[in-house]
Amino acid sequence: MKLALSFLALAAMAWARTELMVPLHAYPGGTTMSVQWAAVVDAAHSHPDMHFYVVINPNSGPKNTSGPGAGDISNCSPTGVDYIPHGCDKDWSTNVGRLNQVSNIQTLGYVYARYGHTDRRSVEKIEEDIKEWADWDLEAGWGSSQPSNISIHGIWFDETGVDKGNETEFRQLTDYARQVFNAKTDRGQFDIVMNPGSNPAADYEQALFDMADAVVTRETCWTTTVGDECPTPYTAYNWTGITCGDGAPFSQALNSKAVVVVHEFHDPPEATNATLLEQIRGTVRQGFHSAYFTSGSYANTTIEPASIGNVAEFFSLANNETSVPMPNPCTANMRVVGRLAHHQGLS
Repeated sequence: MKLALSFLALAAMAWARTELMVPLHAYPGGTTMSVQWAAVVDAAHSHPDMHFYVVINPNSGPKNTSGPGAGDISNCSPTGVDYIPHGCDKDWSTNVGRLNQVSNIQTLGYVYARYGHTDRRSVEKIEEDIKEWADWDLEAGWGSSQPSNISIHGIWFDETGVDKGNETEFRQLTDYARQVFNAKTDRGQFDIVMNPGSNPAADYEQALFDMADAVVTRETCWTTTVGDECPTPYTAYNWTGITCGDGAPFSQALNSKAVVVVHEFHDPPEATNATLLEQIRGTVRQGFHSAYFTSGSYANTTIEPASIGNVAEFFSLANNETSVPMPNPCTANMRVVGRLAHHQGLS
């Protein structure tokens, strides 16, 4: 009986769907949606079987006061003619409203923590951003007498740290996020995603996964070319290098809550539709919660081959190939990987 149950558990993991986690760090456009945002909407319409978690990030958070150098950022400025206290300005309210009209798109609000850095943010500052995201509701947009629904349906915590010493603060923050969002009874689905950028320490993994609905255990580049978007140290992505505690959780039972995010999917090594499909198939076979590939930075969804349209199509295809068995990433040797520096706000 135990053997049968174990087989069924592995089969369920092999057939679990891997959805899309899209850090949409791009300006939304105005009365006409920007090309980057429109590509996400088009992909969601074209692939209704896929769930799109879309991370909204005006400026390292919900307001122009959220991040370093915020005084130099023109969007969401309180002095702007079209400024909205809870929603930035009409460019943002119009286009976030358009995202919320797509049934398989779920908006997440970006909040950065900088845990693991000397200039880590205080719990109080992070809670201010969470509360601001919760206050996004109904606001005026362009070209309509009806207000746009700009409600946010989750929080993406960036730079959350990998060590157990962060546990107390993040339990407070995740409890607070659920409290303030639960007060918005019409919000529907709500998820918390934690992004330490690499595997949390083994003695912190279970606690971090318990706090979150999903955890990013690998954020890196595909290309081996070092540059501003891919600073050292980092390990270029390949699904064949994913092992237990190195890209995948130490506990394989947590794979269904793990996320991988890969950008700069371009040569070298070879980056084609064929290699992209191969990498997406291998990633899906890990039984992960969600993933994302882009051939540019997080501000671009249209560069080939990993345009959002191709990525959605290939994930949809891979999710439906249920006859392919899932390899066990815990059988390979574990390695320690460098953490890729995170990129905040708009470039």
